[in-house]
Amino acid sequence: MHPLEGFPLSETLVLPRSFGTMYLGETFSAHLCLCNESPSVVRDISVQVVMQTSTQQLQLFSDSSKHLASGQPLNIQVAHEIKELGAHVLGCSVHYLSAQGERRVLQKSFKFQVANPLVVKTKVNHLGRDVLLEVQVHNATQGTMALERLRFEASSPFTAEDLNTAADGAALWDSSAGFMQAGDVRQYLYRLRTHIDPEQVTVDQERAVQYATALGKLDILWRGSFGSFGRLQTSQLLRKSPGMFLLEIESAEVLGKTAALEEPFVVRALVRNVSERRMAVSATVHAHTHPMVISCGAAQ
Repeated sequence: MHPLEGFPLSETLVLPRSFGTMYLGETFSAHLCLCNESPSVVRDISVQVVMQTSTQQLQLFSDSSKHLASGQPLNIQVAHEIKELGAHVLGCSVHYLSAQGERRVLQKSFKFQVANPLVVKTKVNHLGRDVLLEVQVHNATQGTMALERLRFEASSPFTAEDLNTAADGAALWDSSAGFMQAGDVRQYLYRLRTHIDPEQVTVDQERAVQYATALGKLDILWRGSFGSFGRLQTSQLLRKSPGMFLLEIESAEVLGKTAALEEPFVVRALVRNVSERRMAVSATVHAHTHPMVISCGAAQ
């Protein structure tokens, strides 16, 4: 005997128990159809549709006090932006009053997995106060995707310069390079600048830049099969702070611009204290690193 043979509401509410994998950042959409296949009117219909994840339960649809005449369908459309990895369950619950005045319940659940569509790796290179950020994007899906936008949203005190342009000046993801087959990897480059005037920089500004660990977030938009849309924003990309020396040599020059062989010359160096305390400073010439230079005077 069919398990729903005695129910006037048909099993039109059908999806396989498991219907594959979706990816983080995509939008799950479903069309649910509830149909009264009995010869009589079904009253007091209450419909609830929820999305259950490992951390929360979200209500996608709720309606009550519906009546369906014989043969009349009820169509419901729901959508949910996927923001969590792992198992998801779409739960559908229908409460109604049969022609005999009995309260009946029809429940269905549909399970699917959510996987990560992209694997993002970074490499940080320091250029003085600036940062050169290399970003590697790997297509971890089973199909082709077309990248529509990659935007790096820099965190303070940085601003981002996008270095990903083709020879004609167009963004790389606007060309054929934006299409990624399953397993493909693309590399992108950003320069993070601080826009601090080196002549007027303060110790506090220097400290804020050198000890800043948060670089920013990468915002990625792509399209999959049949134009399906997906958007993913990474968590905060971090770097290991380069820190600061207690003293920094900002400049060093030979007075007179040239030095003659076996003739004394004067070197002037500008040393800045970037620590939080007063310091006594002395300067010497190390013979093992500069064997051809002999110190013949005290530093002033």
